[in-house]
Amino acid sequence: MKIRRLTWRCYRIPFRKTFVTSGGAQAVREGVIVTLEGDSGLSGLGEIAPLRRATMRNVAHFLPILLRRLTGVDIDDIPETAGAVLADNAATPAILCGLDIAACDLLAKEAGVPVVEFLGGCQRRVVPVNATISADTPELAAQAARHAVANGLRCVKLKVGMMRNLAAECALVGAVRDAIGPETLLRLDANQAWDRVSAIRNISELERFGLEFVEQPVAARDIEGLAAVHDVVGTAIAADESVTSAASAEAIIESAAASLLVIKPMVVGGLRPAMAIIRLALACEVEPVVTTTIDSGVGIAAALHLAAAFKGTRACGLATAELLECDLTSGTPQVHRGEMVCPNTPGLGVEIDEVKSAPYLDRV
Repeated sequence: MKIRRLTWRCYRIPFRKTFVTSGGAQAVREGVIVTLEGDSGLSGLGEIAPLRRATMRNVAHFLPILLRRLTGVDIDDIPETAGAVLADNAATPAILCGLDIAACDLLAKEAGVPVVEFLGGCQRRVVPVNATISADTPELAAQAARHAVANGLRCVKLKVGMMRNLAAECALVGAVRDAIGPETLLRLDANQAWDRVSAIRNISELERFGLEFVEQPVAARDIEGLAAVHDVVGTAIAADESVTSAASAEAIIESAAASLLVIKPMVVGGLRPAMAIIRLALACEVEPVVTTTIDSGVGIAAALHLAAAFKGTRACGLATAELLECDLTSGTPQVHRGEMVCPNTPGLGVEIDEVKSAPYLDRV
């Protein structure tokens, strides 16, 4: 199949509440919805949503170039053609991800199957998901945690690492544990907040709250430090920001630096690169967990298809739609009793809802 046209529309969606992590606060999520139109007349949706707002300038620069380079190209040649244009810049993984999602959506529609089948086959239509809580006071964190449990979520991920000291971290985590009770799973995400010494000290103290695992306690490039933390603490450690490619995943596994890999399609360059990392992790008996990067309904649906393509027991970080004022799409998978069901219609199973997305998405 040849690509007839690439088009794009920018979005700007406010968070319902300021999203706080150890890396700072976000009030707005920005990104791009891309459409690849094939010569068959069908089209596929994708999403480009880099984590850093400044990277959007790179996206805006490269999209017109990609329009020229990808027109008339075979759909299977998109990664090589786009990769040559993009080279190694901050926006490359997110742009490649958007193009890959759109290509998968288009190819799956052409074949009349859901994207999960195109990724290798559905291994579980129902995927457990976790709530994501971002709050810098125990009161707000506890309120969000109670809301999550009341809505049927059985696993909560709490952002940590932004409190002024360990006592404040304990107060935050303790408030959430009290709010969710002893049965609900609680995992922490430090987003690279600590050095290895602080991570060992902090996690050792926080373990009394009953933790499922801790994500990325140290800097992404500090694989040696991650391994040191993993070796000392009793709680399982997950690599998140460290996972940027199959090569990085292999380095983490070889260093025995983590028990789990958190895989974000937007960070590793798309669904098919993410699937390759998942297969590597499973082969090495390291658990994969799929999460969004707080995307629109396009990115959420794509990540859900990815999560449905392997057998896993851990909750995945897909229940992020309610963090934003709008998900832009119709057919966005919903959370019911702590689970999401992978769409069974051809492609991703979502389309842009022009009415509800109008305040947030550029017009056609």
